[in-house]
Amino acid sequence: EISACLVGSEMCIRDSVTVFDSQTGTLVPNQRVTVHGDRIFAVEPEHGQSTSATSQTIDGKGKILLPGLWDMHAHLVADTAFLDIATGVTTVRDLGNPIDNLTKLRHEIDGGSQIGPRVIPAGLIDGPGPYQGPIKVLAATPEEARQCVDRYADLGYVQIKIYSSVKPELVPVIVEEAHKRGLRVSGHVPSGMIAEQFVRDGVDEIQHMNFIFLNFMPDVKETRTPARFIEPGKRGGDLDLNSQAVNDFIALLKQHHTVLDPTMGIWENTYLDRPGQISRVDAAIFDRLPVQAQRGSKSGGGALDAADPATDKQYRAAYANMVRMLKKLYDSGVQIVAGTDAGSGYAFDRELEIYNEAGIPATEVLRMATLEAATVMHKDRDFGSITAGKYADMILVNGDPTQKISDIRHVDTVIKNGNIYRPSEMYPAFGIRAE
Repeated sequence: EISACLVGSEMCIRDSVTVFDSQTGTLVPNQRVTVHGDRIFAVEPEHGQSTSATSQTIDGKGKILLPGLWDMHAHLVADTAFLDIATGVTTVRDLGNPIDNLTKLRHEIDGGSQIGPRVIPAGLIDGPGPYQGPIKVLAATPEEARQCVDRYADLGYVQIKIYSSVKPELVPVIVEEAHKRGLRVSGHVPSGMIAEQFVRDGVDEIQHMNFIFLNFMPDVKETRTPARFIEPGKRGGDLDLNSQAVNDFIALLKQHHTVLDPTMGIWENTYLDRPGQISRVDAAIFDRLPVQAQRGSKSGGGALDAADPATDKQYRAAYANMVRMLKKLYDSGVQIVAGTDAGSGYAFDRELEIYNEAGIPATEVLRMATLEAATVMHKDRDFGSITAGKYADMILVNGDPTQKISDIRHVDTVIKNGNIYRPSEMYPAFGIRAE
């Protein structure tokens, strides 16, 4: 039984809690945060005020209060929804799920029968053929493409994700129809295109760092197969990030305000994990995992074979260059959002650590994971910062992730929509030992 405490009239986080101001990237000490129902009522200096007899008080002394985290690349199921909340992820953007499955899960979360984050739905469109994606929303003609977009728009989806088998000539059709309906467009760069063409056709966002690298490998025509992983792995380490071609492409991304969802943890796993070794995404929590999960953690880096020493060296060089590219894109002013494309919940912690290891300041990484994500999705009026009037989605953390980003792993309390969750109770219910 997980105690999700539904606040009645008032909740107060006090005892001089330190608040992370996601608008400025600074810490504001000695604060008192009051919640009425599902909204933040006040954020004010702590002066030893008395608390209402009907108010539930949470001790924030020595802790930091941050906005709830946003995983901008999820494929949500019930188990991962549970783990997201335990990690402090209070909102996810779902980038591809069967419509009926996601609708059911969202209703269960909203109705309180399933613990899980808020869900921002994006609808996946693919093209028919031998490599078509699993969602089965397929378009082979302009009319079918428009119908797919309209179907998602009518269901209240806010974004379209284009997948790898969409015909290149349908990309501008999807973009036009989606923008007409007020939807964003993102996706894989379809087979037969490079990222530059994808951007020029008007998409708002690109998923996955490998498609950035494939932009400079135009000879790789078939990217519906594992070639989209293997070729950047074997050749990505040789890409000169200071070349004119790279600089021109980054300028194009800036000119079009194209957002990048790099899913760096996926590439760390793909290119660096080896059979028999603990996966890097699990390393920090490995000793707390159930035995069966520990075994799975040592299965290696996906489908890639790095047994050959020369290939192993190529993959390691490619990942290192992807990390350098991430920092170059950030330094150049390209908007980056943090997403995992993974299902462990705590994979999001590793994603943020990679950004910091790349050289992005921890405060900026935390802003990406909170206010900037909400802003990209036009939800910053209600989410993304600890501000009076916004929804009470917050996490109370032991430690200081603005100085040591890995402290984001030490979540004491999660507040979502005014409901209180304790990860120390949630993890054991899932077979994971609490800290």
